[in-house]
Amino acid sequence: MFDQELLDVLRRLDSQLPDNKDAPERVPYPKLPMRRRLTKSQKWESLLWSIDSAQAHGTHALRGLAIALSQIISARALEDLVMDARQFHKSAGSASALLWDEALPVNAAGETRKSLTTKAARSLSVDLNDAIVFPAPWERWRLFKSLQNIGEKRAWGTWRQDSNHVGIAWKPWPIVWVYKGNHSTMAGLVRGGGRFKCQAAYDFSPVLKAVRTDGLNWFREDTGAVLGPVQSMPMAGIFEIGRRLLK
Repeated sequence: MFDQELLDVLRRLDSQLPDNKDAPERVPYPKLPMRRRLTKSQKWESLLWSIDSAQAHGTHALRGLAIALSQIISARALEDLVMDARQFHKSAGSASALLWDEALPVNAAGETRKSLTTKAARSLSVDLNDAIVFPAPWERWRLFKSLQNIGEKRAWGTWRQDSNHVGIAWKPWPIVWVYKGNHSTMAGLVRGGGRFKCQAAYDFSPVLKAVRTDGLNWFREDTGAVLGPVQSMPMAGIFEIGRRLLK
């Protein structure tokens, strides 16, 4: 009881802190246990609170939160790569690993995640340090070689895109999926950037309208049928932010 009373006092004090007069109203905190480990549902509730809070500030905050969530995903992918030296490594940063089976229909017409994603008229360029970028490195030696040579006053200089770097973008975030030049692009992200021009851009909006998530599973919007379990809650958060950006 004491812990809950203390938490309530701290929340009241936090709400009374002076704010900029133009700042949005604070989003009420969710009711969460003080000490116990959070369940997956409670973590999702916390993530939704963060998304609501970012949305209260505007689209720049929403996109910034999406980038932060992507960095969690990239950090976990790097952790898997460098903390397990067994030779075979399947990247955890691909669309197939982060979403549901692309062959599954998501609407009554039988369309899939892949078929609903339509090519945009124009491609786009992003700054690596200000975008959701998912390279999928798998060979540790090549990654370390890139980390050795990429950067100011290093052999290859600061990261620059060349013909070896290939990727596509999904709007509206955007998300960039790197298909070629994965190791040097990851090194570029670690070292702080450069500009990446995508070979093509695709509108993911129809998929965002056809699918929803509760942080535990992916569902068809029309029937409520489960498409599969959520493997990455940060990715589910990025997906939800995409749905908010459409509105």
